[in-house]
Amino acid sequence: MSFPRHRPSDPAFSMAWRLFRELHDAPSPERAEQLVTWLGQDPSHVRALDEALTLWALAGASVVEAAREAGADAQPLLQ
Repeated sequence: MSFPRHRPSDPAFSMAWRLFRELHDAPSPERAEQLVTWLGQDPSHVRALDEALTLWALAGASVVEAAREAGADAQPLLQ
């Protein structure tokens, strides 16, 4: 098992998390360009985004699993 190199208190991780959430919540060419530009500034930014996306995916997987365990009667969960 691989452990993240970045912590949530890491500025690169925090920026990756913020840029991804902004793009996810309100997609736009400007936000995409901002993320791409930031990624090109330092290789550590790519790693930070990878770890932010991994965290996002793991959190989503836990929501899906909780919904499956709740059964068909459960209300749909919103993202």
